[in-house]
Amino acid sequence: MADTGVNEGALVPTSAALPSLPYELPLRPVEGMARWLGRVLQPLAFRMISMIEQRTDTMSGPLTPVDGYFRRDRHRHPEVDAATWRLRITGTAADGALTFDQLRDLPREERLCVMECAGNGNHVMGSAGLLGQARWSGPTLRTVLESGGGPGPATHFAFHGLDPIPLVRRGYHYGLSLDELDRAGAIVAVTMNGQPLPRPRGFPARLVVPGIYSMSHVKWLGHIEGKTAPHMGIHNRWVFTNHELQDGAWVRVQARWIGLKSMVTRCQRSAAGWTLTGWAWGGGTPIAAIEVTVDGGRTWEPAEFTPPQAYFPEDPLAAGAHTHAWTVWTWQWKAPAPGDYEIACRARDVDGRVQDLEQDPKVRGHFNQTRVKWRRVRVP
Repeated sequence: MADTGVNEGALVPTSAALPSLPYELPLRPVEGMARWLGRVLQPLAFRMISMIEQRTDTMSGPLTPVDGYFRRDRHRHPEVDAATWRLRITGTAADGALTFDQLRDLPREERLCVMECAGNGNHVMGSAGLLGQARWSGPTLRTVLESGGGPGPATHFAFHGLDPIPLVRRGYHYGLSLDELDRAGAIVAVTMNGQPLPRPRGFPARLVVPGIYSMSHVKWLGHIEGKTAPHMGIHNRWVFTNHELQDGAWVRVQARWIGLKSMVTRCQRSAAGWTLTGWAWGGGTPIAAIEVTVDGGRTWEPAEFTPPQAYFPEDPLAAGAHTHAWTVWTWQWKAPAPGDYEIACRARDVDGRVQDLEQDPKVRGHFNQTRVKWRRVRVP
């Protein structure tokens, strides 16, 4: 029987209705499409441009289930036969190709990491559900390259997906430097949460680059192209870029590493009132503290949190496998009075960096918006 928050032994006039509190309160964004279109139209509008956000009921805890994982696509989902699929590798010490069995037989490593759209939660979207976290497994990119003799002269790589629109454009492609890939601990993933990759997640193999936004996590990977200069395809050169003020001039820069972020994801009923839960991530260093405000930022209170290394005690991650994972936090909101509240959270890392309250005025663009994400909630 659901807890209504009412003392059933109290004397209540027979004409009075017992109050019925909801189990969960919706968190309403304060800006962008999520506010302008509302909870019904906004998901439909997003779907029209191939954005499917993570469901609210999965936005808690250390792991996002495969069913309900967010999706951001630009091309169609190809049907790939693993028996005939080949991963081409060119521009390295020796050109070659790996079959799916050969790829799976290479030594594997695991990564638990936040995968996030570079524009997630920006001022146009308003909401922030284009992210997820899974346990990915596969050989490291270095292992894949060494299986063919190493990177050779290549200092940069372009990754090509098998998702073209015939007669219109090639499959999706994105480039990173070998240094960035090594620093991230990139892998060519063949499993997600212990299962073979589902088709929408990139079957039979995809790139996973912990710490860098998901435009780099190329799905349906078909070709790794070694280069001696940066890859300057449309997505690198134009699409995923901001402008930064440098020496008095606005300069176009590519989006890359996920900055220090946090968000309130759910508000659920508890014995003492309501429990706020959420995540903190980004910046490449451990989270030291998360603070919560329920009065529009006038006061901040510390939340309790669980660091990634404490997840999965029965099936622990290897050291270093969770460097770019989110930290789960909770905060008890004890018996707030009915009314409308403006709430948020902010993160601080072990190096003393604090999440920005406002976006850096020296940066213009839709990407890597790390500022505090405000939400409105109505307590009954």
